[in-house]
Amino acid sequence: MGTDAITEFVEEKVVDALRELLATDDMDKVREDAMIVAGAFVGGGSQPDDLKASEQRLLQSFQKNIILLVQKTWVEKDDVSLKEQVLYKLGQFCTAMQDNHWTALYPSFREIITDVVYLMFGTQAKSKDFDEYALRIDPEFGIFWWYFTQLPASVDWSDEKSLYVLLVGMFFLANY
Repeated sequence: MGTDAITEFVEEKVVDALRELLATDDMDKVREDAMIVAGAFVGGGSQPDDLKASEQRLLQSFQKNIILLVQKTWVEKDDVSLKEQVLYKLGQFCTAMQDNHWTALYPSFREIITDVVYLMFGTQAKSKDFDEYALRIDPEFGIFWWYFTQLPASVDWSDEKSLYVLLVGMFFLANY
């Protein structure tokens, strides 16, 4: 997704914060940038409370909302097994979160989100213009999708940085 399209929906400081979040290893800067990006998910308004203090509640809300999204999504008969697989992977992911090996969980998070978005939007989610489509039909979801698509496919970050990057995505999904 081009920067021009997303800046119609978020301030330039959010775009800069995501760029810095992905590039830095300075944990103070990671936390600050994570809160700026997460703030964009709530209409660009107030930032969430201290992410560390609300982590447990956030993880529970994330799990519950993903389960609801998957269960309430109508799918073609061919995708019923994918729904079951996503729910299974989500359960495994949420159990593994207790180990705090966030970098190891990063690929699972990306896979779960990709599958959930496919279940929600079908083949449209795989089209080249899905980014802009998502922004136009639901700007809040579109901003989240922009965030998600900017994340690298694999990372070698510290567990703390991975935690904050995942918490930003979970923050949106826990409140969607």
